[in-house]
Amino acid sequence: MRLLSVRLIVSLILGVTLVSLLSSYYEVQSEKRNLRKELERRAEVLGESLAGNVEPHMERGSLKELQRIVERFSNREHLAGVAVFNAKLEPIAESSGLAQRLQTQPSAAAQAIAKNQKQSQFVHRAGGSLHIFVLPLHQQEEVVGGLVIVHDASYIDAQTAHVWRETFLRVLVQVFLIALITLLIVRWSIAGPIARAAQWMRALRTGRVVASPAAISATSARSGPSVSAWWRP
Repeated sequence: MRLLSVRLIVSLILGVTLVSLLSSYYEVQSEKRNLRKELERRAEVLGESLAGNVEPHMERGSLKELQRIVERFSNREHLAGVAVFNAKLEPIAESSGLAQRLQTQPSAAAQAIAKNQKQSQFVHRAGGSLHIFVLPLHQQEEVVGGLVIVHDASYIDAQTAHVWRETFLRVLVQVFLIALITLLIVRWSIAGPIARAAQWMRALRTGRVVASPAAISATSARSGPSVSAWWRP
């Protein structure tokens, strides 16, 4: 009986744990995709807004104005910095400290200028995850550079880790409750009646109790004619 209880509890725990982990995995992935899409949307809106201010200053060669613009927009929420590249992928204006965070030139910048298409890229650095959005800059429909917007995406990883921690705690609570409820059910519904029946049968064999005529008749009916004849005087 104890082995049955252990097997039942272990099976229930494994089943609940597996279902909870699979459900949480899909929940985390869905939340992560939604957060990334929202960040990409914000970066695109900011990039299109900045491009209208950056392109005229690039055409005039106003490097001081370009630097002022990128510094002014570098204080927004989760924004790691803004940079402006020319067609040769050389930075002509960038937020202070952005080069140290990027460490290397983002490949999305080269792709955006070469393909004349906006590019979005998530990268992992020692300081955390970054989202890089690059928008081509034009002069008379010719690509002359790229606008790079870098967001700190580490909050997405932090939120994902928070969901996993909550899932782990929830699974622990579920496992404890399942083990407790299963033990109570086995004890009250299975182990208890079986133990009482075994005790009654031992007492019956030792003669400490006598079976009632109704029990004898029921046993005879189930056993067939031979058993009935055995009880006949």
